[in-house]
Amino acid sequence: MKTPIFNIHDLILVLTLAVCALLGIFQWLLSKQRALASPLLTGFFVCVGASALCNLLLWNDYINSHNEMAKMALSLGLALSVVGKSIFLYLYVVAITRENFSLRPKHSWHFLHFALVALWVMLGGLDSDRLRFLPNSHTEYSWLITNYLWHYLKYLPVIYSAAAVVQIYRYKQQLKQFYSSLSLQGPYWLLLLTLGFALNWFWSLVVHLLGQSVSWVVADGFGILDNYITFLLVNALFVYNLRYAHELLLTRDTPIAKEPEIASAPSPEAIARIRNTMETQQLYLTQNLTIEDFARHVGIHYREVSSIINSEFNTNFFEFVNEYRVNRAKQLLLDPAFARMTILDILLESGFNSKSSFHRFFKRYTGMSAAEFRKQGALPDSPPPAGDAGG
Repeated sequence: MKTPIFNIHDLILVLTLAVCALLGIFQWLLSKQRALASPLLTGFFVCVGASALCNLLLWNDYINSHNEMAKMALSLGLALSVVGKSIFLYLYVVAITRENFSLRPKHSWHFLHFALVALWVMLGGLDSDRLRFLPNSHTEYSWLITNYLWHYLKYLPVIYSAAAVVQIYRYKQQLKQFYSSLSLQGPYWLLLLTLGFALNWFWSLVVHLLGQSVSWVVADGFGILDNYITFLLVNALFVYNLRYAHELLLTRDTPIAKEPEIASAPSPEAIARIRNTMETQQLYLTQNLTIEDFARHVGIHYREVSSIINSEFNTNFFEFVNEYRVNRAKQLLLDPAFARMTILDILLESGFNSKSSFHRFFKRYTGMSAAEFRKQGALPDSPPPAGDAGG
């Protein structure tokens, strides 16, 4: 009987390679995204697939090449693909969460990692035999720089994925500074997926570090699990890209939270204008109100409006507007003239455009559901509801 070249766990790497190739093609054909995000995601899929292929060839005992150029090419391919998947994931996240994002000279330092690892491999003579630490393949010097290269290739993805997670968190905060109505489903899924890659690559780092102190069998088992997780995450990212990525709201390249060039202490007049504009014109009833729209009615630059809301009202624009909406809903729920209105009608009448947002905010500010609030308000001996926070 012939010895099989691949075992069952190797097939997950083959599947990852095949899926990444297909996803890269589909990304070009089906993408609804902004121009730069699509090639960045394609580059990520290509690098993940190339990394799977290189790992498959590197650690397979039945596929051995005695060609020095082939062994060097395998080392280069692995190193460059690991660097590529790290950088492309981060830049993809930035591209879909920033308005008009483009690659500029200041981003060139990211791509210096490619040159660094290429020189590292070639000048150090780190072919595939040395990456595997095969017997009689190392000098003391080559063993040292190979070990450092592996550290570099394991730490780099963790650092970039962590930076991507931070970028998504900032993006969510910026959305709340800019929009009064928004769905966080897309950002939450993006955050979960990016966290998934971060944890996956952190797991790979742990496997690498444990491999120096635990048995080969244990480290190999951890590495196999890492391959399965990668396969699942790659497919999940593609589904996310088709379903949610094109729906993400835009934010400014310069974060809204950045302090505008205004006086350190806002004037009482500016604070009063913000409060009066919201209350007298009832702009909170506009379902898709943005801070720019609101600022135009106030007559103050939106950066100054954002700064005042943050400092004087101790909240962000998203929370600021929705508190007024909750107070309006409370009034309607207690008004006998609106007793026949359904909860859905009331939330729409109050400026909300999402049932989930309405119920979340209403319970936060009242401690009960809208139905419970209406029922309590209808009781003859019920205490009066809390005063409006927005007034």
